[in-house]
Amino acid sequence: MRNIKYYIPGSVLILIAIMVVAVPKILVAFVAASIIMAGIGALYVGHMIRKSEIELRNIGEWFSDDDRYGWQFARRPVFRRWYRDF
Repeated sequence: MRNIKYYIPGSVLILIAIMVVAVPKILVAFVAASIIMAGIGALYVGHMIRKSEIELRNIGEWFSDDDRYGWQFARRPVFRRWYRDF
């Protein structure tokens, strides 16, 4: 019974395919749900880009044009959450 967990994803996909063949209107719901999830993901990525642009704009005020050592190029990563492990 421990090995049955490996067969669950495939079984679920086969059951979904049988449901789509039996009732084609379910396919419309699956496609709509996929588009909605992609839209939510796009909004989240856009929000992260907006926040990073605001951070970079605020960081840019710390440096001047006559910076001798060239520290204006030493900036943090744009998306800090994705670089936590480094």
